[in-house]
Amino acid sequence: MTALHAHSAPPPTTAAPPTRTVHRLLLGAAGWSVIQLLIGLRWLLDPDSWPGFDDEGRVGLLAALHRTPSAWVVIGLASTGLVLAGLARLRPASRAVATALAGLAGLLLVVSADVGVLMLLGYLCAVVGPVTFLVVLVVGAARDRRARPWLVGVLALVAAGLASGVLRPGTVGRLAGELGATFGERALAPAQLGLMLVGAALFGTTAVLLRRSATGRCLVCGRPAARWTEPAAALRCGRIATCIAVAGPVPYAMMRMTWLTPWPLGMPTDGELPAWLRLFGLGLGFAALGGAVLTLGLIRRWGEIWPSWVPVLRGRPVPVAVPVVAGGLVAIVLLVSSPGMIALGFHGVGDSELSGWLMMLLFPTLPWGLALAAAVTAYAFRRRGACRDCGRGEHPLSVRA
Repeated sequence: MTALHAHSAPPPTTAAPPTRTVHRLLLGAAGWSVIQLLIGLRWLLDPDSWPGFDDEGRVGLLAALHRTPSAWVVIGLASTGLVLAGLARLRPASRAVATALAGLAGLLLVVSADVGVLMLLGYLCAVVGPVTFLVVLVVGAARDRRARPWLVGVLALVAAGLASGVLRPGTVGRLAGELGATFGERALAPAQLGLMLVGAALFGTTAVLLRRSATGRCLVCGRPAARWTEPAAALRCGRIATCIAVAGPVPYAMMRMTWLTPWPLGMPTDGELPAWLRLFGLGLGFAALGGAVLTLGLIRRWGEIWPSWVPVLRGRPVPVAVPVVAGGLVAIVLLVSSPGMIALGFHGVGDSELSGWLMMLLFPTLPWGLALAAAVTAYAFRRRGACRDCGRGEHPLSVRA
């Protein structure tokens, strides 16, 4: 019995030296701080260069503070990041520095809590997502007979779109022009908020690695860790979280599909919507449905092995980082957008058009984001396997379906 306890006891906790990855993250965090410092100084010296965070009813912190106060906030955060990056380089084993870095990452998430990044991501997915899927499916179906029935269905939808006018070249060109003009006028604010999220990721990841270094855990995998991170437990929790996350975008997709009918929800109009706007709603709806399908891959076999209709990659293992990074990015954007979506929803309760609370109900960013974050985390723990650095861990656990 004594021998058993001696064998299963965790190794002593000793501080591990920071890796090259930590140094690169600190260099990236310092570079980010310098860029943000220059941006804040420009806002301070030229208030007209402020990108207008208060457009379209945004309710973020930078929108509430307006030009000069928001410039000082950015300067303060950038200066703090520069100081902490230097301290972390000098004292990498300090738990206080790791805690301060984590606190700064949290502050950056609070500042970036706005619907702007979500809008930008949604619009990009609506344009890029369907086109990418069609290209991949057409190329892959040419060599995979099992995908050809799906290809026939897609071609039938394209033919119906051409006949109805939604997919005619003139309609597509008009949509491209409208989106291009909107993007050119209003992209600066979401881009700045996206940079805030990049900073949060840099400082947050650095804080996690430095904390592991200070507590003697493996810098690569974080082991030894809690039992819920084991593959079997991650699979059980991941199935529940994934099912909830899959349901998140479905109501929004169905609402956007109503833009193809005479009764478009969320778009009050006295007459029929123009064809280019109906096409945009169709793209948003298909992007949301595509997100639901991709989320389902976190608990399906084709989420581990590329399907046969995917060109070049067919039959190869899906790198764990691909779903984790993509799903984690969407989860973070959903969560930081939740305060703004909830505020807009309550603001629209007394609106005669009912669009505010309808969006809050049909686009539940908070539960969707939490469920997606849990699902992605479970997927990562289930598939990571034994660590190549410390040797701890079990074999990856694959789903059977």
